[in-house]
Amino acid sequence: MKSILIAKLTSLGDIIFALPMVSDLQRQFPGVQVDWLVDAQFAELPAMHAGIRRVISVPLRGFKNRSHTANVQGILASIKHLRLERYDVVLDCHGMIKSALLSKVAHANSIIGPPDARLGESISRYAYNQQVSPDPSLPGSAWYRAYAGLAMNYVVKDAPDFGLIPPDGTPNWLPAERPFVMCFHAVSKAEKQWPISHWMSVLQALEQQGIAAILPWGSESEREVAHQLASASTLAIVPPRMKLSEIGSLIRRADWSIGVDTGMTHLAESLNCPSIALYIQTDSASYHPDWSMHAYSLGGNGVVPSPEQVLSILGLALPNTH
Repeated sequence: MKSILIAKLTSLGDIIFALPMVSDLQRQFPGVQVDWLVDAQFAELPAMHAGIRRVISVPLRGFKNRSHTANVQGILASIKHLRLERYDVVLDCHGMIKSALLSKVAHANSIIGPPDARLGESISRYAYNQQVSPDPSLPGSAWYRAYAGLAMNYVVKDAPDFGLIPPDGTPNWLPAERPFVMCFHAVSKAEKQWPISHWMSVLQALEQQGIAAILPWGSESEREVAHQLASASTLAIVPPRMKLSEIGSLIRRADWSIGVDTGMTHLAESLNCPSIALYIQTDSASYHPDWSMHAYSLGGNGVVPSPEQVLSILGLALPNTH
């Protein structure tokens, strides 16, 4: 086995869950070269994995916001990059028409895809030479690891190795020698949002202990929410908009991460930052990193975690507002 292409285009959390496949494959096949096919919006993430040789980014998201010429040029450049290598196997973990077509475009001896139940678009199956079916009840990264194991005929062992190494660097807005917590408040769906009042209680309790809360954001609406939350604490910081690699660098130095059901929370877990994940509607057991002694998951299945639960894990009490 000389070279493998993994096709996992989006989204942030799913790419994170799939990353341990790289470390597993390289343990099983010493010397194998692993490349990763990803949407350009998320290319920074696999680029932080030391075991990935090439990250092949395709400009798919934001397609409508570019001119027709720019779209065509971007796709053609990506295809040219993709076809520089002949692969023994393509592992399409995405299961959509776009990933299936790109897998077919690659020079590959074999293309393996997920089972029909995991396909976002059923027509994708016609691109595959083989489909494999891990136990559908497996959570998070365990499913992707089992998928690669079945595809490549090995048994998954040991805890997952995400392999992420964010760059070093300290932003000039970060207070020197002050403990800080990463607070990932932004969500893709309203039903995943933790109540504003709960966040404010936690930020006030952190302030009373001299702990700063960092409130990253990715859109203007998220920035507005971050400023609303920051009004609860004089130590809270709404940073400039950051790259994914910059957030990863901060996570590695943070004392804790507190976050809703979002890719950033899963990034903190994968970097072994002590973390508290806040679930609302999602089943927390499906994503809880049971391999980590420093990760906690609260709520889920309609149960909203309380500020008291979060503060108890942190060893803090509710803020004294008098």
